[in-house]
Amino acid sequence: MKKAYQGLIKTLGRGAKGSRSLTLSEAHFLIRGFSDGIGTKVQLAAALMLMRVRGETCEEVAGAALGIKSTMSAQWSNLDVSIDWPCYAGKRELLPWLLLAAKVLASQGERVLLHGDPKSLSHRNHIAAHVEGLNIPKASNPDEAKAALDAVGICYVDADSFSPLVAQFRELHQELGLRSLFQIAIRCTNPANAPISLRSYFHPGLDKMHGKVAKLMACACLDARLPDDPYNDNLHRNFDNHFDNKLDHSMDSTAVNPAEQAFALKGRVGIFKGVQGETEINPRISTELTIATGDTSQVIYLPTRLEGFVGMNTLSSELALSPQQACLVLSQIWHHGEASDTRHESHSAFSSSASSKLGQIAEASVISTLSAIYLLQGKCQSVSQAQSLAIQAWRMR
Repeated sequence: MKKAYQGLIKTLGRGAKGSRSLTLSEAHFLIRGFSDGIGTKVQLAAALMLMRVRGETCEEVAGAALGIKSTMSAQWSNLDVSIDWPCYAGKRELLPWLLLAAKVLASQGERVLLHGDPKSLSHRNHIAAHVEGLNIPKASNPDEAKAALDAVGICYVDADSFSPLVAQFRELHQELGLRSLFQIAIRCTNPANAPISLRSYFHPGLDKMHGKVAKLMACACLDARLPDDPYNDNLHRNFDNHFDNKLDHSMDSTAVNPAEQAFALKGRVGIFKGVQGETEINPRISTELTIATGDTSQVIYLPTRLEGFVGMNTLSSELALSPQQACLVLSQIWHHGEASDTRHESHSAFSSSASSKLGQIAEASVISTLSAIYLLQGKCQSVSQAQSLAIQAWRMR
């Protein structure tokens, strides 16, 4: 098996004429083999950088996501979650309004699982710093998550609690100074197999990648031939033949998680360009929302809600809130729809104009994000219906 793992690096690094990208099964083995001590950190780093230089394929990302997911406790799959909400990008300025939208959904009976990695891109403003200020519980294991979901319909989980691979990939990222396919793959894991899952991106072209990755993962979960066991004998016999897909057709389909199969059959993935890459609709621009299933894809355009909005740069420079102050602002907007100065005893430093603009941005962000989720759930047949429902939900919170 160690020789087979070494063969993955050879496959990627044989030169311009001899190298090729990994198949989904090979990428799955790259991740799972490292997790189980077959591959070394040096081998994994070499593979990641070879893929980074060439550009990762959808098959490689899908295989990596399935490999990461295979290291997660099956107890996460047993959680009753209706919306999977990965938040890994953070924001450079302003606040995570998406948390207000998530609270609205929880108040409507949805069970929302938020997750992210605040230790990665630590200079950014991650939701982990704000959830407790909005009475959103943090959970570190499936039992705690279940208790929180049962009690209030929402919880946040640091990605480290899902898999030890998260810390190892973060260490590689920081040591090498380069991103890898892990940053995309972790967003795609949907740990609890919720029927609705969100995907955000920033760089052009990643929308199409996320759409194809979602379809590849769905097909793999429905295909009994996918080797759930990374040491499948037949897989390794075919390694030198470039994983020619002559996998063991007699493999028992019960090896595939039923919850994963259910998501593959009926799950819906919402893909959009988020604010600075974070999983929140930007109300200042029109947004293309792709709704992907295992075999279909639909594109819906969400219009801007802040046409001609000015003063964003001034507002960003005016705000310099500590995490505690930011939590207070979020709480004020949740309860009252506006914020007051939380930095000084005098209110002069935090102008009424800034307070009004903050309220505008927050409300527009929440309504736009809720609209996208209602469309993703199939609750509305049109964007205008989704927006009306979102406005009503926000006002009735």
